[in-house]
Amino acid sequence: MLQFTSSDSSAEFEMAKAESMSRRIHLHDEMRWRAVGMLQAGARQSAVARELNVHHSVIHRLWNHYQRDQSASRRRGTGRRRITITADDRYLLQCARRQRTLTARQLASQLSATVGRPISLQTVSRKLHEGGLFARRPVVCVPLSPAHVRARLHWVLERRSWTPEQWGHALFTDESRFNIQNDSRREIVWREPGTRYRTRNIVEREHYRGGGLLVWAGIETNGRTDLYVFAWGSATAVRYLDEILHFLVCPFIAAMGTDAIFMDDNAIEPDCCGVIWRVKPFYRRRGLLDHRT
Repeated sequence: MLQFTSSDSSAEFEMAKAESMSRRIHLHDEMRWRAVGMLQAGARQSAVARELNVHHSVIHRLWNHYQRDQSASRRRGTGRRRITITADDRYLLQCARRQRTLTARQLASQLSATVGRPISLQTVSRKLHEGGLFARRPVVCVPLSPAHVRARLHWVLERRSWTPEQWGHALFTDESRFNIQNDSRREIVWREPGTRYRTRNIVEREHYRGGGLLVWAGIETNGRTDLYVFAWGSATAVRYLDEILHFLVCPFIAAMGTDAIFMDDNAIEPDCCGVIWRVKPFYRRRGLLDHRT
């Protein structure tokens, strides 16, 4: 029983060794010439393979190659020659990261002018992909003035320790435009995966191109307002006052209580009042800011 187990283990070891040696291994030139010398001295191919710890087929192919070409060095690969060198690839990645909105055609022209030889669009795209850059549509945001940034930061720092119950008295509102027509002039940026919302990958835009619908809504902890769609025309300040504030915001704020806060989009100076933020001067003239808590 013990002898059977020993022979079985030996057989498994030999099978594992044969499987590992069957993998195709490329010898460097020094080992290749050493193997040729051993064969010329009269050694058997199997003995040379065991000595170099490779499969016997490697030595067999090496000996045939030496007898045919009188050389033991590996032949040069038949693949396509590299169009760019490492320095060119590094320069291309730097250009794409510095100006992320450049197209592949513009990058190819810039690289061709630098290296003095034509570079195809496929080569540029492939090198950028190898460097971790892929063409993606940028995130679009509304540009903020320094006053907006300071006011929002100050407001957030004052309320960073608020509890969920306190935030339950805030009504957050925003509007979004859904484009009906495709925007064929949208830019793309070269960015790494997972960096969609980095500042360098965001494009500021004042308006949206093409026809579309403007939709407004508000949410708070325990509810939301009705979804309102501007059916025609532009959402002017007068329309916002008449169609949104009077008929949607005011009743909702009244139901929330006197300590409610209306978080209007793009407000500069928040005002903890019973109705709305102080956003536009004519709100007070319409009687919407006369109610203070």
